Amino acid sequence: MTNLIIFGAALCLVLGLIFVVYTKQRNEKKRVEHVKSVRALGDRARNLMFLLDEIPDHYLDQNMRIHLATIITELFQKQYDATPDDKVAKHLQNAKQMLEFAQNNKNVSTVPVTDIQTANNVRRNLKILHKHIQQQYKDKRITHPQAQGYLKQLRKAFTQTIIEVYVSAGKKAEREMKPKIAALNYRRVISEMGKQNQGGEFTDRILATKKRIDELEEEANKMEQRARLEGSSGDPLSQELEKMEQQEDEWKKKQVYD
Repeated sequence: MTNLIIFGAALCLVLGLIFVVYTKQRNEKKRVEHVKSVRALGDRARNLMFLLDEIPDHYLDQNMRIHLATIITELFQKQYDATPDDKVAKHLQNAKQMLEFAQNNKNVSTVPVTDIQTANNVRRNLKILHKHIQQQYKDKRITHPQAQGYLKQLRKAFTQTIIEVYVSAGKKAEREMKPKIAALNYRRVISEMGKQNQGGEFTDRILATKKRIDELEEEANKMEQRARLEGSSGDPLSQELEKMEQQEDEWKKKQVYD
């Protein structure tokens, strides 16, 4: 009888220890999952805030900027509600200011992209934002018309980056008295505009650009005639045109289009 009591007591002790260990492990797992979920809220908010800061204002209309700023604010609010913290509170305050700015500023400054490296960075961020909008639609966070509008806007912005780079290069060539190179860049502008001209929104700009190309080609012909009369040798501009085309081919190979 005594042995049975001792055995029962030992068994209860073992089971009790197992229960305590299991409970601690379960609580620790819950704690770790909670910490991860809270951090995930902050990470998502900071990533979106970075995109909103890095993508030039004129690529996103007011509605889209308000939508993104609202999501950022909501994510930081959830993070703060889960674990009140001074650092999170500061992020939340910044998000609220960003949202207020988006709500109160319909017209934003237009600073064009003027170099390939910046264009690449902007296009990369636009791709990330494109995936985010697609995921929001899958999660039923936005309606189909909203998703279509936002995605159309991002595709247009994706093309606009290159238009701005080519326009900038064309103007630079004009200042440097290189009409052939300027005309080449403006032809590229027309090509990119044509991709987004289904609704005729670029028609006037395309016609104006074609007119400018004609003027530049006439100017280039006059310069070549003067050069022949003056007995100039070689064609450095043609060599520069070939170099530009090679650089563009190399750049295009690095691009991954959605």
